[in-house]
Amino acid sequence: MIGRSMDRAKSGLTFLILINVLVHLFRNDFRHHLHLHKTYRINDGNLSSMLLSIIYHMDPTHLLVNMLSLNRYGSEIFVHSSSRRWHSFFLVVASYIICGLGAFVGVELLSQYHEYQWEQRLQDARWSNRCNHWLCHSINDAVGRDFSSIFTNVWSDWKTSFRFADIKLSMFYYRSIHRIGASGVVYGWMGMRLITSWMSPHHSRLNGIDYFFLAIAVAHDLSKSPLTLEDLQLSTFFEDGSVDHSVHLMGFVFGMVWAMLLITWEKVSFGSVGRWRGDGRRLGATWEEEQQRLQREQQRRQQSRLINVEERNGTRQRTTL
Repeated sequence: MIGRSMDRAKSGLTFLILINVLVHLFRNDFRHHLHLHKTYRINDGNLSSMLLSIIYHMDPTHLLVNMLSLNRYGSEIFVHSSSRRWHSFFLVVASYIICGLGAFVGVELLSQYHEYQWEQRLQDARWSNRCNHWLCHSINDAVGRDFSSIFTNVWSDWKTSFRFADIKLSMFYYRSIHRIGASGVVYGWMGMRLITSWMSPHHSRLNGIDYFFLAIAVAHDLSKSPLTLEDLQLSTFFEDGSVDHSVHLMGFVFGMVWAMLLITWEKVSFGSVGRWRGDGRRLGATWEEEQQRLQREQQRRQQSRLINVEERNGTRQRTTL
């Protein structure tokens, strides 16, 4: 039963990898539906463009690295889990889609944060350029409103936009580029793997080497992600723009959240019941304990077969005599 349920998770991984490979191979043959311009970007992104982007790869090396990483983390999260609930074909595919969409939602929020920072910069410039002359106060009193600020705000906005034109251009570029690849999903599953290692009793624990490379990858993407307007300016004009570090970071964060939701839902839904439904295993069983139990059961079956073979051989010898 466990082997069959594990096969469902393997089928889910195989299905996802196959979809990515087929889209890469036939993207030119079905250019009307699989054109690069139909992929996601912040300016005019929608659900269909997001779904296409998470299975769209231009570079074969990019595709190979993502699929190898997807197979590794997917196997550790879904296939090798001791709980059959994690072996679900639907859960594998749903986690792929949700982590990919979550990475893009995070990028949308980051872009809105850039807009907020720009508005704050405009407001600060308007405040510093307000007219404090007695004539401006007299005009404002006569009109009954802050009439002079209309002109000073226009001048301040134009001056700020001209002075920080490179930042404004960086914001436009950040919203206009097409974002493709399953990297956001891979980082989302990396986040899921981290949380399942900490919180789930049905997954193996990460070792020191895993933590080291995981920390290096996340720290690198965090340092390269344009969290501020100055970072956005640097990433646009002075760094290689082929790697979308912000998608990596947002995918990792959303994957952690998604894994916590899954584990919490399991504990809340089945915590009052002593055993998993249709599973027959207690909630407290760790992944290592479950593997040891399976190994002991397999050894017992092998010994039973050996005993049966010896009994048959003994019976044949007595019959011959």
